[in-house]
Amino acid sequence: MNRFLQIFFSILKLVSLPIINFVTLFFGIKFYGKENWGEFLSIAIWIYFFAFVAKWSGQNYVIKEFSKNPSRIWTVFYSNLIDRSCLLIPSLLLFLFFPLTISLTAIGFLLLIFIYNSYDSIIVYKQKLELQFISEIIGFLILIIGFQLFPNFNLITVLNIFCLSFVIKILFLVSHFKLNLNKVNIVFSLQNLLQSYPYFLIGFSGWLASKCDVYLVSYMFTKKELSEYQMLMNCFLILQAVPAYFILPINKHLFRLSEMSISKIKSKILIISIPIISFATIAIWLFLNQIIQIKFSGLVYLFAALSTIPTFFYTIDIIQFYRKEKEKIVMHYSFFIVFLNVLLASILIPKFRILGIVISVCISQWLYLFLIIKENNK
Repeated sequence: MNRFLQIFFSILKLVSLPIINFVTLFFGIKFYGKENWGEFLSIAIWIYFFAFVAKWSGQNYVIKEFSKNPSRIWTVFYSNLIDRSCLLIPSLLLFLFFPLTISLTAIGFLLLIFIYNSYDSIIVYKQKLELQFISEIIGFLILIIGFQLFPNFNLITVLNIFCLSFVIKILFLVSHFKLNLNKVNIVFSLQNLLQSYPYFLIGFSGWLASKCDVYLVSYMFTKKELSEYQMLMNCFLILQAVPAYFILPINKHLFRLSEMSISKIKSKILIISIPIISFATIAIWLFLNQIIQIKFSGLVYLFAALSTIPTFFYTIDIIQFYRKEKEKIVMHYSFFIVFLNVLLASILIPKFRILGIVISVCISQWLYLFLIIKENNK
């Protein structure tokens, strides 16, 4: 039963996070409007960028250290926290682009995300995934209550609502983990950061490949267009994650299965991909067109739908690369796709606007699939 619950909460975590992000975006636009929410997004994307960099190696490296030193979990935890804190320094650049009060509030928001993200390794190592799911639900409810209490848009107010949400989530996690402050060792180690650098680079390449379009459009689009594009792509990002939902329960078995068995699994996923993508695209169109009142041309939906198909092809292949310790191959291809996506979007956006960025994402995804298949055939 415990094993079943672990799998259940693993799937729940994977499914819930993008859905909560999407619903938050939906309510943000509903409460404050596309233009105002676009103003919030224009600074939020940079806050989350700095938060991702400060996360550095993510949970993989820290969990590996936990496993080697099970009696020194909190010592490792605090040491890693202190080492990574220096990576928050680049966030001071916010003062160059935003007013003082907004920048201070944004950095406070960043610090809270930094602390909350640090608990990921503890949660996964101790198999307490249900706590993270509950904390996300609590944080989401705080946001909705905050939106209702402060319906008039003010950027600092919205940032403070998010800050309060993260404070409550952190307090919830602290209440379930007995923090041993005696294990705190305030010593900064550059060597530890350098040792975990490969973990960061691999994660950063994948993150950048999936997010570079958002940062590009934040520079080239109006606030209204940015909100509309975020809503569109969040819908299709949830759709792109569907193959991962299917294989999560058998993830650990993929490395031991024969090539024939893996091919059968891939074939089954591909068979259902077109019906799922077709139905989901129609549902997304109805939702955005009728409920959010966002109007896109049929070509935008067509290319957005086409851009989701490759994930149904290459999800298992990428997992196999990781299992066979070929992460660098995936990393190199991801950086190449980022470069291509930025290049194509820079050419297409001035003429086609949102259609241009969707086309560039579609082309990049299919080329990425081609590279993965070519590498896999070796």
